[in-house]
Amino acid sequence: MPSKYRTIVAVPCRCGPSFDAGGTTHHLSVIDVRNLTRPAKMTVSELLSAIRQPYADLLAQAAAQPVAVVEPAYRKADGTLATEGPLALPCRADFVHTGGESAGQPAMVDSNAQLDFEPFAFELDTAAVSIRPFVWDWVTVEADGFDEAAATDAFKAWFFAWFDTDDARVPAEDGLHGVVHYLSEPVRTEHGWQVNADLGSAPGAAVEDLLFRLVDAGATRIVLG
Repeated sequence: MPSKYRTIVAVPCRCGPSFDAGGTTHHLSVIDVRNLTRPAKMTVSELLSAIRQPYADLLAQAAAQPVAVVEPAYRKADGTLATEGPLALPCRADFVHTGGESAGQPAMVDSNAQLDFEPFAFELDTAAVSIRPFVWDWVTVEADGFDEAAATDAFKAWFFAWFDTDDARVPAEDGLHGVVHYLSEPVRTEHGWQVNADLGSAPGAAVEDLLFRLVDAGATRIVLG
């Protein structure tokens, strides 16, 4: 996690209750969040925290299991990070069983709810930013206005800033490490670039940091969700 990061100030949005996202497979018992209510208005920071919380609660349940290691990075036999793709990006499992028949096997924790809110847009320095409903463990990010090198560098630098390659972060009270889990390679779109990310247990500040990094790299339009 970067020692310093910027925060988006006072951009209000409207949102309503969560609803069942559907179409997911659950590997753990889950908390029913369909009746969860949210304030009628909230800032971007508050909204990101609200989007994150249902998934973080599920991941924290995994962290509480006595026979699981939570958020381990995939590593080679020599202990170095296993990477893939042209950008040589690492990734993390949600958790790995340490006992029973599934010992050593990675497992996924999938979102079972999505926060329902009206898509909204705002200006962030020189970029137009839009945020649509998404789940924390799979968000699509589109960014236009800059070339491949600038886009790749911005996404990659952000990912490593929040991945914690040395596993140095101390778990929070909920047992989570505050790290991102996965980033896809940037794919060319009609006007710019698109990636998908599993935000893992990273805080809402990680998404705000990504927005600022993309703006600094020259993005003129950014869409989350």
